[in-house]
Amino acid sequence: MKAVLFDAVGTLFGVRGSVGEIYSAIARTFGVKSDPEAIEKHFCVAFAARRSPNADARPWWRSVVAQTFTDTDFPDFEAYFERVWSHFATAEPWFVYPETVGVLAELRSRSLVLAVVSNFDERLYPVLEALGLRGYFQVVAISTEVGHAKPDPRLFTHALQRLGCSVDEAIHVGDSTEDVIGAKAAGIRVFKVDRSGAAGADTINSLARLLEMDYF
Repeated sequence: MKAVLFDAVGTLFGVRGSVGEIYSAIARTFGVKSDPEAIEKHFCVAFAARRSPNADARPWWRSVVAQTFTDTDFPDFEAYFERVWSHFATAEPWFVYPETVGVLAELRSRSLVLAVVSNFDERLYPVLEALGLRGYFQVVAISTEVGHAKPDPRLFTHALQRLGCSVDEAIHVGDSTEDVIGAKAAGIRVFKVDRSGAAGADTINSLARLLEMDYF
């Protein structure tokens, strides 16, 4: 084994609190009151209704946020959206899972090459930097830059080509069905992260489980 590919959000780091809480908190600074739980539900519906972007993500996200607040009268929605867009490019709305840094450092110490394969957008670069994670990865493959979004296997193939590895020399680790479908379609062994459940043959409840495997 030469390489480990990782998803970003939900695998390496997660949202601090909930998107609904963050959206509502920022909305209050614009004089707009909203129920965080209701906003979270609306966001989940709006997000799930769209395929992940494989080009310019800003209009995609503007549409998601607009649908989330469909019944809300904003004094200046464009300014609100710009604030939200910028906010999620910082470390503030994110937290790094407790085991992430230690696992990445140990994998690097074992001479493995690491990559991020994500349906995020260009904001992932400053987020990784702000969270202290960027230096662990030789490659960051983002759907909006590559032109293919998970579950399209071509995003994974792109990452492997940049790493100089074959499919049988890598594994992928992610938390979504898109990770599983896309990696398998590319011919890569995949481990799904489920921190709420028990570990299984192809499911891990912590990234630390990777260090117990015989692959490395």
